[in-house]
Amino acid sequence: MQFTVIIPTYNRGEIAVNTLQALQNQSTKAFKVIVVDQSDTVLPELRDFSSKSYAYNYLHVEMPSLPNARNIGIANIDTEYAIFLDDDCIPDENLVHAYEIIFKSVEPKIALVAGRVIEEGSTIFRERAHLVGGFVTKYGKTLKNFDTDQSGLCEWAPGGNFGVRTSAYREIGGFDTNYIGTAVMEDSDFGYSIRSIGYQVMYDPRPSMLHLRIPTGGLRQSNPSKAMQYRAHNSVYFFRKHGLKRFLPMVSLYIIAIAIKEWLKGNYSPSGIWYSFSGFIRGLQTPIKSSGRGKKSK
Repeated sequence: MQFTVIIPTYNRGEIAVNTLQALQNQSTKAFKVIVVDQSDTVLPELRDFSSKSYAYNYLHVEMPSLPNARNIGIANIDTEYAIFLDDDCIPDENLVHAYEIIFKSVEPKIALVAGRVIEEGSTIFRERAHLVGGFVTKYGKTLKNFDTDQSGLCEWAPGGNFGVRTSAYREIGGFDTNYIGTAVMEDSDFGYSIRSIGYQVMYDPRPSMLHLRIPTGGLRQSNPSKAMQYRAHNSVYFFRKHGLKRFLPMVSLYIIAIAIKEWLKGNYSPSGIWYSFSGFIRGLQTPIKSSGRGKKSK
């Protein structure tokens, strides 16, 4: 059983190189690695990276889009399974082997496996102690606990550490590229899409990684207030796409409440409220598509 590890990166070449180096410590050699680089400038150390532990392939694309980068990665692999990792992480040395054990033991209908995400000094990935994995509320908040010893079925997997059957990924057409900007909700959408065609999503703590949350590059926004536009658009689009339009009034109130709260805390300017309304309107107008397809790079 062979896996391909896919790492999208954007303007964090040196950090991505560190992640590639950490992957050389894996307890198994039955995997390949692809980096999909969307950076403005190509870092030679990332492009020309080589390893005695695994086969490495570097792809560069012009358009920064996390869902599109994921799809391009899948379009360029020939393995039955894929593992997606953030570019700023330290994977446990048994991460790939853990995914191998899991997919060998679970039923074929489990197509998406969420791995453990440890983030020191933060509770972002363990918001609710009673939960196992990721869920979406009726008002658009994503609830998650991807740092627990328990395992079980859930609704979605974290974009920074998950394994997937390549056939199921391609069956739904991949990640939806209509999730713009910070791409918030794209991983929730992927889980919902997997489940919509009869597969299941589960969380298992064994494939573990330490998330470093580097403060620069990636999907970080130079204008935090504008992130509310992406959040509003993507949330509204998600609820429309998955037949949950009846909950949109609650979603809009929740998003506006976030913008006001962050403004009062001094994190956002008042423009965050305007961006929320703008994103909401745009989310209502974006044509629904069932999938986002990446083209094979040359």
